[in-house]
Amino acid sequence: MSGKSFEGQVSRMGWEPGARPRPELVDRILDHHGHDAGRDIGPSLLGVALGALLGLLLKGMGLDGSPWGAGTGFFGDLIGALALGGFAAAVLAAVLGAVRAKSNPELLQFASINLLTVLIVYLV
Repeated sequence: MSGKSFEGQVSRMGWEPGARPRPELVDRILDHHGHDAGRDIGPSLLGVALGALLGLLLKGMGLDGSPWGAGTGFFGDLIGALALGGFAAAVLAAVLGAVRAKSNPELLQFASINLLTVLIVYLV
């Protein structure tokens, strides 16, 4: 009759209050679910910083009073070319990151937040 009660079942399992799982078991479960390493914030921070800079450069190209806007000569043309090249690189990195998301998740993490930040800064 002791096997039918809760206390009897607990005593048959050999459970002790406050017992902890073995570290090997925890590691095996975490490895199985893919949580063996935490997510790094570095690619996101770099994507935000570069995206904000690129968005600012793109936005300044269209403003009349900016130092690199329309009609500012060689300096404006150089900054404009860098901004447009950076935007093309951001779009290319986002596409490449989406294609290679399984093998290189950091690239997707960087490129997606970078492109999002560019668009937010440029449109706001």
